[in-house]
Amino acid sequence: MKPQTPTTDAGGCCSSGEAGAGACCATEPTVVAIASVPVEIQVKARYDELAGQGASTLCCSPQAVYTDEELAGIPSWVLELSSGCGSPLDAIALEPGQTVVDFGCGAGLDLLIAARRVGPAGRVIGIDGSMNMVKTARRAAAEMGLRNIDVRVGDIRRPPVRAETVDVLLSNCVLGMFPDKPEVLGAIATVLRPGGMAVISDVVYADGTPPVDVTTGDAATADDFARCVVGMTETEYRDMVLGAGFDRVDFRSDGLVPYRDGAQVTSAMIFAHRGTGEPARPCC
Repeated sequence: MKPQTPTTDAGGCCSSGEAGAGACCATEPTVVAIASVPVEIQVKARYDELAGQGASTLCCSPQAVYTDEELAGIPSWVLELSSGCGSPLDAIALEPGQTVVDFGCGAGLDLLIAARRVGPAGRVIGIDGSMNMVKTARRAAAEMGLRNIDVRVGDIRRPPVRAETVDVLLSNCVLGMFPDKPEVLGAIATVLRPGGMAVISDVVYADGTPPVDVTTGDAATADDFARCVVGMTETEYRDMVLGAGFDRVDFRSDGLVPYRDGAQVTSAMIFAHRGTGEPARPCC
């Protein structure tokens, strides 16, 4: 009998329930977090471990930065495992039928909120490098009965998403975990449709001296990247976003936000626009 070929979706990847057909369905890698391996691999290993434990000790708890309305109906175990430094979906007005992608979706909190807003006609795709987090997000989508969510394992610098297919891209406290942020931003610009927008929550501070808990430059360690305390000035961030191929960038300061480990960082919402058109509107 001829072997069955896994079906692929419009993004060129197998669906959430299939495995072994392409980078988005790769099996879980074995990682040893030692100083000789790249920072992003050490960070991924850290989050794999947290997913196995079922609770995060990093960044903000959702209750610190999301509204009660956003969190209504979300399973408690998703909240315990979710990490971020802001609420991108509190800053954007999604429309029914849109395609939304979350780079670094973690346990799936923003996927769940976005899926309810774009409705059955919309699509929400999560990308994460941790297979354990991907499994967690898939479980959350299934438990909430949200069939418009597709969660894929992959590297957000080379995402398993077709070019120019995304209306809105979300990223919550994830770019700050990558030393090579321009490469991630270039990938974001590639997957967005003309007129698309990225909504990024990250550690950004006013030009000058960074807050005491924020690390910068070459002084940052793998632990700093994992804790998402590596920051940039608004000017540096703006230049980086525009250099990655975006046409306009706007900022909204969210001020100091409290982390689970006691640190306080200055968070900002970055709105990066590609080309013309208005597939989504900044709000709030």
